[in-house]
Amino acid sequence: MNQNFASFQTLHQPLRMQVYEYLRNELKAGRLEPGMFVSTSKMMTQLGISRTPLREALLQLQVEGFVTLLPQRGIRINKLTQQDVEDIYEMLGALDSRAFLSVFHRLGPAQIRKMERINEEMHKNLSDVNFNRYWDLNTAFHHIYLDLSPNKPLLKQLSILRQRMFEFGKKDWSLKMRNMNYQEHRMLIQMIEAGRRIEAADFIRDVHCIINY
Repeated sequence: MNQNFASFQTLHQPLRMQVYEYLRNELKAGRLEPGMFVSTSKMMTQLGISRTPLREALLQLQVEGFVTLLPQRGIRINKLTQQDVEDIYEMLGALDSRAFLSVFHRLGPAQIRKMERINEEMHKNLSDVNFNRYWDLNTAFHHIYLDLSPNKPLLKQLSILRQRMFEFGKKDWSLKMRNMNYQEHRMLIQMIEAGRRIEAADFIRDVHCIINY
């Protein structure tokens, strides 16, 4: 059995979810790369599982946009086209700003200080060669307010979109873009401190979550 997969096995989770989490981790780690073709038969043999849990896991990944099932052949790891990137940014902006509006009244000094600390840590990692630390911090920054939302379906969709864009997609932002991201975070924090709820939400949707390259 594949040793990486063995680490995902647990008695408290259905096999299909174990396979799903394993495959998501393989995507994030770059062992399954965009454009790659993978034989499902070979994968079944490597993981030591039957076709049903593997297919169920792959169907979920297909719904989320990570892979394409090829009948009688296997799967193809999806690439992000330019149109995909533009569409995802548009959806990110709409959902993120909606969640932000709904929890603005719960953002206080403690949350603002956390956002500031994370953003300064991002600034220290602007030159991170493998990007992983930078993107983890970027996700943590937004989750300071997103985690205050009780809207689980919205948060799930946001998570999938962010993972497609920032974890499993391209991580080739230039140093200029990463610095701009840091500056925009500072501006957002200032708006929150000033109580400018609508302006801050519009900023997330129309400035922060758009393509700037």
